[in-house]
Amino acid sequence: MAEPARTMAHDGTEVLVRAGLRATAPRLAIWQSLCEADDEPDAVELLRRAAIIEPRTSLGTVYRFLRELEQRGLAASRPIAHERARWRTGPADDATTPRDPEAIAAVARLAAAFGYRLVPVANAMPAPE
Repeated sequence: MAEPARTMAHDGTEVLVRAGLRATAPRLAIWQSLCEADDEPDAVELLRRAAIIEPRTSLGTVYRFLRELEQRGLAASRPIAHERARWRTGPADDATTPRDPEAIAAVARLAAAFGYRLVPVANAMPAPE
């Protein structure tokens, strides 16, 4: 998977424009840093790497841009308890995300305590017409 990501870094402007995003120097630096990462860096580490390429990159730009990439399926975050979320290129892969039945039950109990009911998205029925 590392090889396609490196290819995407070279045509970062084209990828961002096709996704409807402005290809500014800070965004291209963030995109290149994310594509070239062999690990899943957090936003602060991405800022450190991108600032080497483009010093005008800010942490706010990193966070906003990562969310825009995530909304367009170009990047995915992986939350880690008591740490910052880790980021990688590509869409979220929910099929491989482990589901902890005890955690789901705890969240369902908490939601019920506040008068809510959890509805699984995968089993959601379509709205009546």
